[in-house]
Amino acid sequence: NNGYNLEHNFGHGKKHLAVMFAAMNMLAFAMHTLCDSVESPWIKARNAAGKRKRFFDAIRILTTYTVFPDWWALMTTIASGRPP
Repeated sequence: NNGYNLEHNFGHGKKHLAVMFAAMNMLAFAMHTLCDSVESPWIKARNAAGKRKRFFDAIRILTTYTVFPDWWALMTTIASGRPP
């Protein structure tokens, strides 16, 4: 399931919360699939990171310690291993 945890039933909360969690999860999956197909900096960074979890961990860690001027700079940093 590539880290999306779609097997989780999202049975938390009130009436529509489970549906919202599942819908947002599917939206994230769709956006990531689109980026995997057409976004060149994303593709280079994903290939450099290897596993999807390592890619998202890199985004989380890098953006914790560095403010990037734009998305391109973040993806280039992940792909090259050198900060801007």
